[in-house]
Amino acid sequence: MPSFHSCRGSQGVLALLAVGLAACTAAQRTASPKLVHTTAQLNAELRAEDTKEVWRAHFVDVGQGLAVLHEFPCGAALFDTGGELDERFDSNAALRAYLDAFFERRRDLGRTLDLLLLTHPHVDHTRGVETVLEGYRVRNLVDNGQTYGSGADGQKFMQDWAESHSDVHYRAVFLADIVSATGLHDPIVDPLRCEGVDPHIAALWGQVGSDPGWPGMRFGKTPFQNNNNHSVVVRVAYGRASGLFAGDLEEPAIKDLLRRWSPSGLLDIDLYQVGHHGSINGTLPELCAAMTPEVAVFSMGPANWQMTWSAWKYGHPRREIVQMLAEVIVRRRKPIDVKVGVRGETFEPARIEAALYGTGWDGTVVVEARADGRQRVVTAGR
Repeated sequence: MPSFHSCRGSQGVLALLAVGLAACTAAQRTASPKLVHTTAQLNAELRAEDTKEVWRAHFVDVGQGLAVLHEFPCGAALFDTGGELDERFDSNAALRAYLDAFFERRRDLGRTLDLLLLTHPHVDHTRGVETVLEGYRVRNLVDNGQTYGSGADGQKFMQDWAESHSDVHYRAVFLADIVSATGLHDPIVDPLRCEGVDPHIAALWGQVGSDPGWPGMRFGKTPFQNNNNHSVVVRVAYGRASGLFAGDLEEPAIKDLLRRWSPSGLLDIDLYQVGHHGSINGTLPELCAAMTPEVAVFSMGPANWQMTWSAWKYGHPRREIVQMLAEVIVRRRKPIDVKVGVRGETFEPARIEAALYGTGWDGTVVVEARADGRQRVVTAGR
């Protein structure tokens, strides 16, 4: 069994373990009592550690998909809405249960999200849009402006919602609009204004207006025709802590992202949302070198759910990406034995010792960062 650990030393990351999140069948369309109970347990664990100056990135377990809830002292933002939907799991129910427990703990926020951001219109990122908009108050909406893709219905629902609600602000992020040396940062992309330490949310990538001539074809599409390469990529900073949230950006666009932002140092971050769920084309060695992250999180489903649209089907996360990140990650975690993808539908065992986490391994993962840069990781368990 290969052991994936950092070659650069280690620093402790505290892991507080709660009972695992439970899957909910699609037929139920509501969260199971166990899911509600364990989600509440995780939030109770966080309540005990609440502090005024902290940023928490909650990588919500939505199966194969992505939903990251950003918690700040003065508000909250949600990047993507998951997720997986099959006879074993309903990501909408899981996301709703998690948000309900979160807002029960953070009653001061009045069930309000300051920002809902969709990185791109694929269904494993947009499935829960209607659940979020109809269940909670959302003040600002951001996407990449596209209206095609497997999750286009969700993204279009959000765009229509903005048109029909005068108190909701919307903007599409186009690469051509990102002219500042620090990324696209305005009151819609970053509506939070916290006393003391104010978070800084900036878009570094968005919809590409014209074909750059990226080479290659996959599934009959050029890279320019692939929604993934138009993902809204976001950098979040909180004091000395920072993170990169890359959506599903793939290799050709990542290379352009690097050319544009590496010289500025903005890609040098502490927390990395591993691109494209740990796909072979979602992270490059050059990106790892530019980021030097301390913690990285894969958002994916478990390897033993043998469904059509699943981590098992795609082989996420890939062995090569896990190894690549393990070689640059500074921190370590409590060792865990997991499955890593060799290819679609084929996995092998591995031991993870570097500070790599995955929702398919750990359940919901919460990375907590203080303004001085210190981090800890809380997991729900599976």
